[in-house]
Amino acid sequence: MANQNKLLLLLLVAFAAAAAFVISAVSIHDELIENSLNKDANSIVGRVRKLGGVKSYVVSGSSHCDASIILISDVYGFGTPHLRMIADKVAGAGFYAVVPDFMNGDPFVVGNNQTEWLIRHRPEEVHKHVGPFFDAIKRKGVKRFGAAGFCWGGKVAVDLLNNLEFVKVGVLLHPTYTSPEDIQKIRVPLAILGGELDKTASPALLKQYEDILKANGVENFVKVYPNVKHGWTLKYNDTDEPAVKSAAEAHTDMLNWFIKYLK
Repeated sequence: MANQNKLLLLLLVAFAAAAAFVISAVSIHDELIENSLNKDANSIVGRVRKLGGVKSYVVSGSSHCDASIILISDVYGFGTPHLRMIADKVAGAGFYAVVPDFMNGDPFVVGNNQTEWLIRHRPEEVHKHVGPFFDAIKRKGVKRFGAAGFCWGGKVAVDLLNNLEFVKVGVLLHPTYTSPEDIQKIRVPLAILGGELDKTASPALLKQYEDILKANGVENFVKVYPNVKHGWTLKYNDTDEPAVKSAAEAHTDMLNWFIKYLK
């Protein structure tokens, strides 16, 4: 009996040690994902922290950034590695880059009901609840803001531009849920980047947006990239050279637009 008790005790100790190792490994893995998304050792890599209660991937291009770029995700959320890599690039140009989790930890998961998900995460509602988020960034010395919206985030970005006077410039990348009425209200410089094969933010719709901006005398840059589908700036295969090149071109165009109006 004594030997059986000793064996049981050894098993319990071994199990506890294994559980502790797993928990530790998960924690380390999470930190590596958060802090090592960009494998280029010469690039800036950010951290996840809360800003006004909003969990955000944050990376600063310098210790005295007075201009911030808010990068608003597509339906797949703020954890998308390619989106965080874009934030690193933006910070590398001297901006305070922020990728907020405006979905509160509930990104869309392929296979789920997207209509039900959109009821929980209406993009037109986001701008009504971002006061504390922007206040937290302003306390860091930021005075000027730009907003870039990808897909679902395009509508969020448009609403920020139309409702917050300190958001001075915007970029929409394959935007969804936006409308001509949204674009009609824009009075700040706006770039819109779309794909030739995109059936959601189609070239025809982007041309309509461009005509509205020009008629209203708004500084604009509208570009349709050849042979790419909806979401190409984020959802590309790293081994597909043409796809990587097209995405990088869009990222550069976006960054140049922000540099032009916020630097």
